[in-house]
Amino acid sequence: MNYSNIISDFTWSYSRLTAFEHCPYKFFLSYIKPHSKRPLFFSDYGTFLHKIIEMRLNGKLRQDELVTFYLTNFKKEVVGMAPNRDIFNSYFEQGLDYLKNMDFPYPTPNAVEHRVDFFIGDKPFTGIIDCVAKDGDSIIILDNKSRALKPRSGRKKPTKSDLELDEYLRQLYLYSIPIQTEFQQYPERLEFNCFRMQQIISEPFREDALEHAKLWALQTIDTITQNEDWSPKMEYWKCKYLCDHSHQCEYQLMNRG
Repeated sequence: MNYSNIISDFTWSYSRLTAFEHCPYKFFLSYIKPHSKRPLFFSDYGTFLHKIIEMRLNGKLRQDELVTFYLTNFKKEVVGMAPNRDIFNSYFEQGLDYLKNMDFPYPTPNAVEHRVDFFIGDKPFTGIIDCVAKDGDSIIILDNKSRALKPRSGRKKPTKSDLELDEYLRQLYLYSIPIQTEFQQYPERLEFNCFRMQQIISEPFREDALEHAKLWALQTIDTITQNEDWSPKMEYWKCKYLCDHSHQCEYQLMNRG
């Protein structure tokens, strides 16, 4: 069934677009016929670390308070079940190590958790930028990531990791649109703070990549608007550990039966 009458009223975001790409039925349960969501370990963990970093940069937590806050609140904030004990321990220890030695590259950013509202063509978009910072006269957009992204390989043929990096960069390229409006310049660099790995991945801003991101966004919206088949893309790991609707997914429930 086509739901263009509902979809036409959407305000879009990067997460909405990627939700459809990853699984049309997840998109359906999230945005067209919204259902309640279940807690997930990976998203709970990422949200919790984002919260602590934000509180540190906003002055709500001192450096010497980070570890105590993490240990005291971890079980309350990270409710979803990890796939296994090894993954739980690894994520827990990596978060702890990061906060013990937190060395944020921009300790006094211009904006933290900065909400932006903008248009691509006639399509309204919204988003939250984790960090906007100035380095001299240059603007940097930084996104905190629990995912262990890898720096670009530099190979002539892009690796799987390169393609994953480009997928995540689309979000920052879209955010560069309102940043240009606000600061009258595009960012010079787009960066990921991969905090579990204690690594900053920095990419120079490219206007051709911005145009590709805008085209991808508009084409994906067109695909969603015209879509009539909301069947899921079923993958065991993603359905079990990365989908917050799998407890309500009729396709998953049928398979369990």
